Amino acid sequence: MKKPNPSSVKVSNPAASGSSRQVQRASGAQPWPRRTLLGVGMILAELWFNTGIIWGLFMLLWAVMGVSSGQTYIFEPLIKEEYPVLFWCVITLWFVIAGLLFISHPYIYGLISSAMT
Repeated sequence: MKKPNPSSVKVSNPAASGSSRQVQRASGAQPWPRRTLLGVGMILAELWFNTGIIWGLFMLLWAVMGVSSGQTYIFEPLIKEEYPVLFWCVITLWFVIAGLLFISHPYIYGLISSAMT
């Protein structure tokens, strides 16, 4: 069996690959990712309180971040320049789901129905 060429072998050790950001994370020098921790905390709060509002906020944030960055994710990355129709369909879906989750909250639904009468 032929041995692989050393230049074609991929290195999985962050310290050996030379990426300073990966080395800092591996050594613990970088602080924890605050937005990820906030997201995990929001998911846990939603599971505890079961209101639907936090899922609506997530959908709204995903839609706004998708519009601002030009890419979104649904099982795989969708870039606006490559798949514009599909990109806008997914972004619209995020906005519609966010709106439905907000409207379905009993307090907001009560406000809307009392304003319509």
